[in-house]
Amino acid sequence: MSTPAPPRRVLVTGWFSVPDGEITAGDLLARDAAVAHLQALGVAHDVAMTRTFAPDDAESVDLLAVDPRRYDVVLWVCGPARGRQLQRVADRFAHARFVGVDVSLVGGLAPLHAALARDGDGPPRPDTSLLVPVPAVPVVGLCTANRQDEYADRQRHDLVHDVVRPALASAPGPAGPPAVVAFDTRLATGEPHVPSTAAQVESLLRRFDAVVSSRLHGMVLALKNGVPVVALDPVDGGAKVAAQAEALGWPVLLPHEVTTERVHAALAEALTEEARERARAVLPAATAALAGYADELAGVMVPRG
Repeated sequence: MSTPAPPRRVLVTGWFSVPDGEITAGDLLARDAAVAHLQALGVAHDVAMTRTFAPDDAESVDLLAVDPRRYDVVLWVCGPARGRQLQRVADRFAHARFVGVDVSLVGGLAPLHAALARDGDGPPRPDTSLLVPVPAVPVVGLCTANRQDEYADRQRHDLVHDVVRPALASAPGPAGPPAVVAFDTRLATGEPHVPSTAAQVESLLRRFDAVVSSRLHGMVLALKNGVPVVALDPVDGGAKVAAQAEALGWPVLLPHEVTTERVHAALAEALTEEARERARAVLPAATAALAGYADELAGVMVPRG
């Protein structure tokens, strides 16, 4: 019995290929697993990435611009194997063998010709995203203050935050930019995604490798828990964040100092072990500085004669 000839060229597609698709981390990891398998098999292939998600990805091809005749097999990787996006790919590459890889089959095989399904076709099998090792990146908490009208025309909140957000997204690192998690010190009840106690806020803070904060208590509570902070004062000339940073002996960036380069440098510094050691020293020093606070409180509660 003769062995089937391998495909001349395979196109790897999925929800990461279509402009109106929803792309998940699992999709991209399953894509990488499929690519690794094709490489191990020695099969020539391209990966189609939508330009709405990866506009400058020179290593991939554009599904909408590529010549369909280049491929005799098209893989659809990950996610539900159903929907108008899947059908559009099937129609565009109607001459090719259309194979689902790591997909959930819902309502039958069509328009696929074959599938290695994770579920919906026999016993379920592990998702192929499990096969792809990924490096760790820093986890950075981002706490941004809302407008503070008590500072009138000195407010520079939008200016500061409009620089900081893209700066964090582009911050260099050995494994790429950090994972940025927005949080707030504001408490609420009945909102499960918002902390309702100080203990919840501080427990969250302790999970971060560093914090970037234009809120006073975002800075203070991070340092209380030994987490280094890129402190930002969003008020022209400095206000309460800068004053508190001075009290704690911690550096702060004022609005005119907030540039992409300065944020990158400050974050790189905050992620060092030296910065963490300095952050751990803040609480003992602050506790010592506040040692006489009860006596001061007693004094101000008594009217002066």
